Amino acid sequence: MTLTQVLYALAVARYLNFSRAADSLFVSQPALSLQIKNLEKELGYDLFARTPHGILLTELGEEFCRDAQAVADQWAAFQNKVLSEDQDRCRRLRIGLGARVYSNRLFEEIAHFFDAHPDIEVTFITEAGQDFFAPMREGKLDVAIDRLPPVQLIPDWGGFVSWPLIRERQCILMAESDPRSDLPGMTFQDLQGCAVITGLENSMEDRTLKQECRDFGVTLNRIYRSDGIETDMKLLRKGMGVIIGPESFADYYHVAAVPLVPEVMVSLDFICLKKNANRPEIAALRKQLAKVCKDRA
Repeated sequence: MTLTQVLYALAVARYLNFSRAADSLFVSQPALSLQIKNLEKELGYDLFARTPHGILLTELGEEFCRDAQAVADQWAAFQNKVLSEDQDRCRRLRIGLGARVYSNRLFEEIAHFFDAHPDIEVTFITEAGQDFFAPMREGKLDVAIDRLPPVQLIPDWGGFVSWPLIRERQCILMAESDPRSDLPGMTFQDLQGCAVITGLENSMEDRTLKQECRDFGVTLNRIYRSDGIETDMKLLRKGMGVIIGPESFADYYHVAAVPLVPEVMVSLDFICLKKNANRPEIAALRKQLAKVCKDRA
């Protein structure tokens, strides 16, 4: 017995006419009749009596339909609940924003988008060094706009998709009073023995730093950790360490930026799960930001 057969039987009981019941279900009459016949065969009794004057419910058919109506009502309530939740999700966006969004003056553009779409409820998550990928996998976050870390650090990367918005030089950030601030460039090896400021242990920012140190064979003297970009910058301006970050941080946070050599370009990306990429509000936000960034280039 299938739910489809139950719903078909209830439709025939409602109309007492196979043709009208089939029309209401948008199926052919032969297909409906076959399903009812198979259901009656499985039950071992007739639900309907075929008479010269039309279709009538049998006594057992009436009992079956009374019980089946409760199942149909529960199914309809379940469908309404699921569809309502899905529509609610489609009107809500939870967006993870990396610090590069602010240093590249993109937050204003994002705010303008939601001003123009008051039907979409938005929540911003802005923790420094936040691993946005786990919350996206778990359905707790819809979009991340941040630096795309090395893909080897992202489990199940194949389930995600990303679009670059802005590309900029990666730099060694330091206090403006640092004597190295006038250098035309620094290599990653120049960090050997330095103190570096980064995110909390095992954050995406921290794991990215560790991966880069392994790649270049660099051993750091000390690591200062913080979960807030403002704290990071206060430590930096006090000369307590350096930060590996984008060129746009220099002007925005009033620090010095010495480009890495050879040049390393890092992009600010729009990232989401592949299955969510075509949600209308996500696609609309991505296209708007892509247009803004293209116009600026």
